[in-house]
Amino acid sequence: MGIKCILLFKLPKGVLPTKSDAERIIAVLTEQLCCVQEGSRGQGAGEKQLEALINIYKQTQAPDVTAVASPVSLADVWAFRLAREAPSKTFLMLRQPGPRGELRVTEAEASIRTFLERRLDYRQRAQLVIQSYSWNMGDKHSDVTIKLLQVSQQAQTPKVLAVEVTYHPAADLAAGGAVLAELAQHIIDLVGPERPGQPGSLVLLSPDYARFNPNELSATFGPMHLVVAYNELLTEGLGAR
Repeated sequence: MGIKCILLFKLPKGVLPTKSDAERIIAVLTEQLCCVQEGSRGQGAGEKQLEALINIYKQTQAPDVTAVASPVSLADVWAFRLAREAPSKTFLMLRQPGPRGELRVTEAEASIRTFLERRLDYRQRAQLVIQSYSWNMGDKHSDVTIKLLQVSQQAQTPKVLAVEVTYHPAADLAAGGAVLAELAQHIIDLVGPERPGQPGSLVLLSPDYARFNPNELSATFGPMHLVVAYNELLTEGLGAR
């Protein structure tokens, strides 16, 4: 898997990304970074790939758990399926009630997934989709893969744009984080700041992995880390809409 970071294309509040925003980022990747389409020598965007499906389950009102010593509430659950990195697994992001409710990411068994689908007291349900176009930086043997991510609800127009950068030689952020951060900053600088006629700029997201049951997240960057990173993308990106 390598290690990954995500750059959110941040727009003014209430503004949705446009085709020209995506073209601006693609131009930087293909013309200035000399990236080539994954699996090809061409420079086009190629076919769109599914990266993740996120099913969101919410109750209209959280249950009263004050009488429970250590409550584990499923009042707000996000179920992630990573279509490319871990297609056979589902990961749950659990949010306990309250403004400072704890966050926890865990791998779900099939029985839990079935339970969530059939649970009747989830009155609010939604599905988000993360899709991507991919390039290699240099050639197909490159150490770096760059993806343009689009977040949408079902088949609607993308609500969020982002760039995902993968540095393949490193297995953990401690070993390769500096290289990844330097590359991310270079991409941010090339896309440039927001200015008249050119809204939006890339911002590096810095998920607090230690906040999510750190004892269960190994040092090696894996699917659970990616779930945390995508959670940060959705929270920051959709929160500005």
